Amino acid sequence: MKRIPISRLALALLGGALFALLGTLGWQAEHLGQSDPPRAQLTASALTLPFALALFWLLEHARRKQALPRAEDGVFRTRRAFALLFLCYLPMFAVTFPGSFAYDVPFQLKQVFTGAYSTHHPLLHTLLLGGCIALGRLAGCVNAGAALYTLLQMALLALCFALTCASIARQCGARAARRSALFFALYPLHMMMAVNATKDALFSGCFALALSLCLEAVRARQPGRRLFTGACAALTLSMMLRNNMLYAVAALTVLLCLVLRRRERLLCAVCLLSMVLALGGQALLKAVTGAQSGDPCEMLSWPIQQLARARNLHEDRLTDDEKAAIDELMPGEAWRLYDPTISDPVKFEFDTQRLLGDLPRYVRVYLSVGAKCPKAYFDAVLMHTYSFLYPYTTYGVSGYYLQMGVTDAYYDGWYEGERIQSASLFPRVLASLSWRFGAQGAMQIPVIGWVFNMGLIVWVMFYLVLRAAYLGQRAAFGVMLLPVLLWGTFLLGPVMAGRYIYPFVCALPAMACRARPCAADPQENG
Repeated sequence: MKRIPISRLALALLGGALFALLGTLGWQAEHLGQSDPPRAQLTASALTLPFALALFWLLEHARRKQALPRAEDGVFRTRRAFALLFLCYLPMFAVTFPGSFAYDVPFQLKQVFTGAYSTHHPLLHTLLLGGCIALGRLAGCVNAGAALYTLLQMALLALCFALTCASIARQCGARAARRSALFFALYPLHMMMAVNATKDALFSGCFALALSLCLEAVRARQPGRRLFTGACAALTLSMMLRNNMLYAVAALTVLLCLVLRRRERLLCAVCLLSMVLALGGQALLKAVTGAQSGDPCEMLSWPIQQLARARNLHEDRLTDDEKAAIDELMPGEAWRLYDPTISDPVKFEFDTQRLLGDLPRYVRVYLSVGAKCPKAYFDAVLMHTYSFLYPYTTYGVSGYYLQMGVTDAYYDGWYEGERIQSASLFPRVLASLSWRFGAQGAMQIPVIGWVFNMGLIVWVMFYLVLRAAYLGQRAAFGVMLLPVLLWGTFLLGPVMAGRYIYPFVCALPAMACRARPCAADPQENG
């Protein structure tokens, strides 16, 4: 019997411990509403070995499959894939016509129509969305402008996915690319996000393309200028559509310098260049629009939740000065609005300017409250993020998994004239989707619900990263850390919702494809 390297066994054991711990803490969060550290340690210790054995079996199966020879499997046609993807998104366009305009859309349109721009939302997306709506308004039909934006987003998303599949074809063969195209075409979340006017849709398409091109760059024997140019463009657009991506790429660049060999480090230069271009593009748009900087409270969801939980549950442990400080940051006793799974109720009332006005004092209060209520702080983070950590059985987050239709509530006080109106060709289907999928995350539907389980998607992503390390794919493993780093920034967000999981869904085909041992000749991708 061939001896198994100790490094592989250690990796399987480490992965098993990770999944066991996340599973245990996630179960406690879902079923108990808080953590039980002693029981969590005991349970995770007992589950580590079974999880490690299961993971080891999966990884060994992947290693044996990797060694099997693969025959040529034809040619992948990018244009045909684009047409297929776009056509598959059209039925959802009819269901949601003129599209789903919820979440932040009214706030972004307010910027366009009042001229008071802010970097709180990506300016690139705000201008694209607002430009289409303004064009429709000028033509006398706001819904026409909304439909124009939705169709444009569908086309751009289909293009990103088709180019991602073309990259997969060059790395892994046409069969893997065709399977990826079917996944992008038929997986229901893609159809729903294609018509959803949130920045997450376009960002996710650019993110999937950037990841695949970066993987191709480190796998190809002689990556060309065209490949690096495409990777730079996709990375730049991704960062201009979400600030989270900028932080993830910055961290990835440092890690890649440590992981990649000298001939592969050109990708680090591409990442640096893309960061410069993204920051320059954002600065240019900010200067042209006169945009003000956004409220940094979006990055304070964890401290807000922690202080609010401690104030609600452990008032007897706090001094009068600590309680007064929390009341100042959350005026009107906004801490009473604390919701464990979403920071928005308290965050909307949070006084960021007061915080910045006397930051040292409030930092001292935050640390002193944490020293008295460490479990409250830990539980606040756990309850806020567990749906991204653990394959839950019930979607228990207060916010919508994916909001459908049109939000009309935020136009009052600043907008006069025709508003975007839902004109669904299949209103009953839209109503059913809004409830069964949008509000419930499809978890009430047996088997199908697991396809949309956020925790399960993250676990699959973790497995694919571990698989790259197990197979000794050093460079690919380094690039695959990008989704993990991005995931880490999403944990700091105000809520765990379906639109936040979408970038990682889009990344799965590029991460899952079985690359050839060496780069083959480029396939025809016309």
